[in-house]
Amino acid sequence: MRAVGDSTDRAIDLRAASISVDAVREAIQRNHSTLRVDCPEPTRWWPSLGIPGDDTSALDRLVAAARSRGHHPPIERKLAAAQRELQEIAVERVDTEEPRRRLADAGTEVERLREEVATARGRLQSRREMGAATAEAEAALEDATRRLSEAETERVAAEQAHEAAQRRTREARKSRERRLRLQDRVANRRRDTRRALAASVADPFAAAAGSLPGEATLSLDPFGVEGDAVTAALAAARIADLRAPVIDTTGRFESAGAAADALDVPVVLL
Repeated sequence: MRAVGDSTDRAIDLRAASISVDAVREAIQRNHSTLRVDCPEPTRWWPSLGIPGDDTSALDRLVAAARSRGHHPPIERKLAAAQRELQEIAVERVDTEEPRRRLADAGTEVERLREEVATARGRLQSRREMGAATAEAEAALEDATRRLSEAETERVAAEQAHEAAQRRTREARKSRERRLRLQDRVANRRRDTRRALAASVADPFAAAAGSLPGEATLSLDPFGVEGDAVTAALAAARIADLRAPVIDTTGRFESAGAAADALDVPVVLL
């Protein structure tokens, strides 16, 4: 590992240089246009562990450290299965307002036309009783009867559409309830997976924390890291497989060499 500054193969002290943490991070990740840190390409877990002074949570660091060491707890398979099942659930958005309005309008129209048919029938009967001409009244009754038949057909179709919408609404409700149950299951499986991953590195983490300034301990019940967050971050970096150097901004070490020795990894001190 080489860069501008007071350096060895494992340690670079850039505290006197006007170089930001972001610039060094980008250089390590091969994203900086001018600055270069000559080191192996960082592992995928480096962003969660490579800067102990950032705001990544202690548990996220421990989980990343365990994954960097190749740990895959059995509960992870159950988590993956629950996630796949959750992804397969599609909850339909059902418009119930339009079918309801259509049914109400169809019902209103049927009632109106029934009254119109009754009126036309009464007018025809009256003209027959008076011996008057009935052709116009018969035509009016026939037209009203035809429109009533069409309206009744529309009401049947509206009822069927409304029932279908209600059925899809019930199915969507069941899907939502199932999705909520699966979301809870995924959350529980994810929490169990994280706990198992943290437990898999509990002993090395305790040993690393014990060798560093400050105190930090892992608790599995309740699940969490207690004590000094910086100590926990440094310990997680020490036990992880990062390949690339750690960027230390914590101020816990007097020199880059002391930091590299304590963390047993290459260090850029800022």
